Amino acid sequence: MAKTSVSIETDSMLCLWVEPWGTDHWMRPGEEFAVVTQTAPEESPFNLVVHSQGITVWVNSANDSEVFDKNGNPAPCGHQRPADAGF
Repeated sequence: MAKTSVSIETDSMLCLWVEPWGTDHWMRPGEEFAVVTQTAPEESPFNLVVHSQGITVWVNSANDSEVFDKNGNPAPCGHQRPADAGF
């Protein structure tokens, strides 16, 4: 199992995108999420990209992934999505 943590230190919400599935997980200021996949850590399972729309975690394996908050609770696609997000 491989895991990467993502946290934000901004004054506003940001979107954490998980690719290649295109799932969106919205983070409030100060939050931390973990992206987990069933790949050995030595296989370079993740790439992180910061861009104007948020943060993208690319999962570089054929395995699915899951996103959890810092308490270990699932943060499914659309987690905390603002009503005005345009989805």
